[in-house]
Amino acid sequence: MSQSLTHTKRDTASPFFQLRLPVGTVWPAVPIPEMSQVWAAYQELDRTQWLSPEELELGQLQQVRLLVQHCAEHVPYYCRVLSEAGVLSRPLESLSDFRQLPFLTRELYQRHAAELHATQLPAGMKEVSSDYTSGTSGVPIMVRKTNRDGLWWNAFYLRDLEWSGIDPRGRLAAIRLLAKSPEQLQRLLLGSSSKVWGQLGQYLIENGPAFGMDIRQDPRLQLEWIERIQPNYLLSMPSNLDFLAGLLRESGRRIPELKAIQAIGESLPLDVRQRIETAFGVPVKNLYSTTEAGYMASPCPLGDGLHVHAENVLTEVLDANDRPCQPGQTGRLVITSLTNFVNPFLRYEMLDEVTLGLGSCPCGRGLPLWQHVEGRRHPLFFLPDGRRHSSMGVNIGVRKIGGCHQFQILQREVDHFIVRIVPDKTWTPDHAEQIRSVIHREFESPVRVDVETHNFLERPAGGKLKLVVVELEKR
Repeated sequence: MSQSLTHTKRDTASPFFQLRLPVGTVWPAVPIPEMSQVWAAYQELDRTQWLSPEELELGQLQQVRLLVQHCAEHVPYYCRVLSEAGVLSRPLESLSDFRQLPFLTRELYQRHAAELHATQLPAGMKEVSSDYTSGTSGVPIMVRKTNRDGLWWNAFYLRDLEWSGIDPRGRLAAIRLLAKSPEQLQRLLLGSSSKVWGQLGQYLIENGPAFGMDIRQDPRLQLEWIERIQPNYLLSMPSNLDFLAGLLRESGRRIPELKAIQAIGESLPLDVRQRIETAFGVPVKNLYSTTEAGYMASPCPLGDGLHVHAENVLTEVLDANDRPCQPGQTGRLVITSLTNFVNPFLRYEMLDEVTLGLGSCPCGRGLPLWQHVEGRRHPLFFLPDGRRHSSMGVNIGVRKIGGCHQFQILQREVDHFIVRIVPDKTWTPDHAEQIRSVIHREFESPVRVDVETHNFLERPAGGKLKLVVVELEKR
């Protein structure tokens, strides 16, 4: 007998979004035909978020079965891997059965990229775009997308705005990686403007103006730009927002029209969040999305962590022995994208670490709950005797010393470190000596430590600023 998902109803207040209506329509409110599928998907997400964890897992299992069957028939890499794993000889009775599949690493994905491209897509799907990951892991990959991925991206974008309380009718300032060529960079370092936030603002929901600036601009000029624009919402990476927060603390200035900040693209440590919220005087909403799988998790409306978008991605948080972590534990993240049929990701290792929530969420949603996304594991330094050593202690030690807006630690040789500092007004030569002491104490051996001061730190092509860079790993 087939199983079906329970339809759960919630009491709804007035809609969060105001639709752009077709000419000749005032009531009932319906979107223009080109956007009706996005709106329908968003409405379905409004229903599924209230399903129980068991009902959500049932839905994920049904989608996984469909995806695995597609991979077995039309994705050469998985035709071979699924056969070797014995998956094709038995039905997937549970998600536990699915979790017997081998992991897919970035290195494997890069090595077998051609074989991970589906030779055929389900009816109604077509390949429409491709994008590259930022490459902060040292292994950038290209990800192909279909029109179905775009549909769900837009639907989860609406959910994220609603959960974060970000009203798209306000003024948005986005400081992120925008330019894709040197010519674009020169223009976007000065900022740009648009009448709407994006395609959905143009065709689906009422929107305010949006302003953009490439994140490679000097943060001091970024802040001047923000003060001219006076946005209601600000979007950027945590490391950049932390620098801006330091500038505000030094000057005592405020952005009076600002209502909320959205942090993207990097992990958001608790102390960084607190500094940003204190300086700006508004809450920070932390979005977790990836090139590989789109929207992964968004902040619970009640502020109790991040809810996983279980309709979009199946997540596993595993310990060092590949066993599922228990509530409150931290482990490495493994994901399965439930919507990408052209470049499938089955049990893909994200290299990020996640801390699970302690139980069910007070908001009543059945979606998985994370306390925090820890981000990439701390890189390992090389020691003169051949051993490897975690960079966490040095990272924390330099952060505690303070005296700077930003810092970056580079290991050039086993006995040579460079610490790049963007000093704030409290910086003194004593701070540099304290940094050297931290590194000497951590390594318990003579190493050379050069402390350099910079106006601001250049960001790499992917836009993400790495706090620790071990250059020996590239050799």
